[in-house]
Amino acid sequence: MLNLTRLRKLPPGIPGPVHALAAMCLALPGCCWLGEGVKAPKTITRWQATTPPTKLLREKASSYQVWIEEKHLLPEGILRYRRRWDRPDDASYGDLADGPFHTGIYLASQSFRHAATRDPAALEQVKRSLNGLRLLMEVTGVRGLLSRHVSPAGTISATEDDDGNPSSWRPSTALPRYQWRGDVSKDQYSGFIHGLGVALALVEDPGVRQAVADLSTAAVDHLMRHHMQLVDADGEPTTHGNLAGQIFGIPIGVNALIALAIAKVAASSSGEERYRDFYRRLVAQDYYGSAYWSHFTVLGVSNRVNDNMSYLATMPLLLLERNDDLLEELGDGENRTWGAVSRDRNAFFSFVHASRCKDSMGRQEGIAAGRESLFEFPEDKIEWPVDLTQKGFDFPRNWLNTRKCVPRTTRGVPLYLRPRSSSTWASDPFRLIGNLTRQGQHETSGADYLLAYWMGRYLRFVSPEE
Repeated sequence: MLNLTRLRKLPPGIPGPVHALAAMCLALPGCCWLGEGVKAPKTITRWQATTPPTKLLREKASSYQVWIEEKHLLPEGILRYRRRWDRPDDASYGDLADGPFHTGIYLASQSFRHAATRDPAALEQVKRSLNGLRLLMEVTGVRGLLSRHVSPAGTISATEDDDGNPSSWRPSTALPRYQWRGDVSKDQYSGFIHGLGVALALVEDPGVRQAVADLSTAAVDHLMRHHMQLVDADGEPTTHGNLAGQIFGIPIGVNALIALAIAKVAASSSGEERYRDFYRRLVAQDYYGSAYWSHFTVLGVSNRVNDNMSYLATMPLLLLERNDDLLEELGDGENRTWGAVSRDRNAFFSFVHASRCKDSMGRQEGIAAGRESLFEFPEDKIEWPVDLTQKGFDFPRNWLNTRKCVPRTTRGVPLYLRPRSSSTWASDPFRLIGNLTRQGQHETSGADYLLAYWMGRYLRFVSPEE
C-alpha cells in the first residue's frame, strides 16, 4: 500500500510532478529510492578505520607505486586492479571486468610521471602498460575490439559474473594460451583512450608513439566498420558499446567525448588522412555540441561513472587539439559539468578543470579542491565495511537513496571515510554505506591516486616536496 505519510515528508520545495513520480515509485514493490534504504547487518564487528591519513603526498605515491609493481601489475602489463590482499602469494589474474579501463588509467599516470620527472622507471611502466593494452586487444582476434580482461587458458570456469549475469569468458582463438572476457563497454574505451592520449601528448619515445598509433587506429577502424558501435567477436553489438554522439537526435555527451578522443588520438598519432577525415566528420556532425550535455541529473541524482568517463576523454582533447574554437566549445561543456561536481572532493576532476580554466579564480578553486582531496586520500585501499549513518557521524541525509537503496548525504564525504573502491573518482561521493560483505580480504590498486597525483605534479599544482 502507498504510504502517504512518507510521501508528505518529502522536502516541501520538490515540485508536484516529482511528488507524483515519487508516489508511483513508492507504490511499486521493492522501490527503495525513498525511506531508510539499506541497513548494515548487526553481525559486522570490524569497520573501516576513520583516522585521517598522515603521510606526505609523495610518500603515498611511492607506497602505491611499489605496491602496484609488486602485487597488481601482471607480467603482461595489465593492471589487476583488485586482488585478494589476504593471499600474498596469489598469482591468479582474477575474474575481473575492467582491465582496459584501469590499465589505461595506470598508463596515463606513468606518462604524467615520466613528463614530470624524466625517470626511466616511469618510461618502463609506460611501455609495460601499452603491452598490456595491446594484449587486451589482440586476444579477441578482432581488430580494434578490446577484451574486458584476460586470464591464462582454463583458469576461469565461472558461469556467472559478480552480478549474477551469464559469464562472457571465452577461449582465445588468436592467442590460445589465454581466455578473455567479452561484452566490452564504452567504459573500457574511456580509460583506454585516456591512457593513449596522455602518452601520445607527453612521451616522445618512438616506440611508445607507434604503439599508440597502432591501438588507436585499430579502434577507429572498428568504429567506422560498425557505424560507431562496438561489436563483439560473435558479431553481436555489446551491451553498452554504442558510441554514437546522438541517438534519435538526442545528444549523448559521454559517447561524443569518447568518440572524439579516439578519433583525435588516431589522427594525431598516425598522421593518416583517413583518420583525420574521420575526426573532421565527427566535428561536422556536432559531436562537440553533443559533448556539452555529458553531465545529466535525474531527480537530483547524477551518474559519477559517466562524469568520470567524460573527464577521462576530455583530457586527451585538451592536450592534443589546437583549434581554439573547438577548445572553447569543449571548455563550455566542462564548465557545465564542473558546476555539478565541484564539491565532490575529486582531485582528478579538479585538476582537469584547473588545467583548462582561463579564469584565475576558477583555476585556483580547482587547484585547491584537488590538493585537498589528495591529502584526504587514504593510505591503503583495503575494503572494509562502512556505515556513516551510525551514531558519531554527522552527515545530513539526502531525501533520495541510490538506485541500489544505499543512503546518501548532501555533501561530499571525505575520501578516507568513503567505502574503498577500484576507482575513487568514479564512485558516488555522497554514499554513506558500502562494502558490507567485505572483511578486509580485497584490496584495489591505487592507480586512481597515482593518476591525480602525477597529473598534479606535471601541471605544477603539487610540489615534489609535499
